[in-house]
Amino acid sequence: ADKKLTFTAPTYLYSPASLYMALQLCGSITAKNSADDLMELLGVKDREELRLSGNALIRDLSSDQEGALLKINNSMWIDTVWIPNLSEDGMDVISDSAKALGADVYHEPLMKKKTQNKINSWISDRTDQLIKEMPVEPDDSTAMILLNNLYFDKKWMFEVHGNEVYIKPFYLPGKEETVDVSMLCFSNYDLPYVKTEHATSSANEFKDGSYIIFIKPDSDEVFEAAMTEDLKEVIDAYANDRFTIIEGSRTDFGIPVLDCEAKLETLEETVKDMGVTSIFDGGAFSDIDSNLRVSQIAQNCHIIMDKEGVRAAASTSITAVLGLPIETEKIIDMTLDHEYGYVIMSKDDIPLFIGAVRDPS
Repeated sequence: ADKKLTFTAPTYLYSPASLYMALQLCGSITAKNSADDLMELLGVKDREELRLSGNALIRDLSSDQEGALLKINNSMWIDTVWIPNLSEDGMDVISDSAKALGADVYHEPLMKKKTQNKINSWISDRTDQLIKEMPVEPDDSTAMILLNNLYFDKKWMFEVHGNEVYIKPFYLPGKEETVDVSMLCFSNYDLPYVKTEHATSSANEFKDGSYIIFIKPDSDEVFEAAMTEDLKEVIDAYANDRFTIIEGSRTDFGIPVLDCEAKLETLEETVKDMGVTSIFDGGAFSDIDSNLRVSQIAQNCHIIMDKEGVRAAASTSITAVLGLPIETEKIIDMTLDHEYGYVIMSKDDIPLFIGAVRDPS
């Protein structure tokens, strides 16, 4: 009974916490009185408050207890070609931020394969080999890479025995076929649940009191709505104890044994959609280099769920480059080789002739 359900793209796996902490690392080196949109998103008023809150978040979340591990690591990888252009004040900004957020600082030639192998080893060592490589590789314009690693390893509150793992069918979306997977099958009593418009959810605890919410859509047709429209309501309900517990009720779990990886290479578009644009346009890092800007945000994730508990890791990278983005030439094709129409306008904007050509021969 060792069949694992392995998801391939498209996948919904990503770590909002790792993205948040990577953005904290980024915001910690922005210039004072700049990147207000990023500060608003992160819920702070300025760089100094961000550093303090980031330090507190890392301390509050981190745990090194057996069966309840949550490790957070930050690093800054600075290209040696760029270093001579950095002022002493700029280096101080980087140093102060690294100290506040516990970030390792490396000065390396980022385009060298040896350096990239070193970055990959840094990630792998801090995620117990769940993630083995950086989300995206640097290019010739890369001046700095900011990295956040999040490693989670927690055991179930209630032990799942071998005789509670069964081979069960899993119904593939939009298809009548099924696949056989190993499924953890057990029951608990008096558990919280939340019913939303498109789904029912319940939670299962880990030994340290953290928990995982499982969301079961009412049907395949409402899966997207359950994971988008209902998601905030579900999270808020559990976070604020607005769930329902029926005394004496039994919750029957059937949880697939899971091994899932995801690679997200365009998280900068998500960040822009959340209202943060200043860090991509340049000028936000003027305390370091006025030409520095963020070009890409990416993330690798990996989760393993089995009868022992859950192991998961995320590595989020923010790539900073020099120079403003190059405007690519926009080409509008007006080759009139199909039927077309036209309007002849006077100098007073009066349409004089309107026509259509269907066969010019």
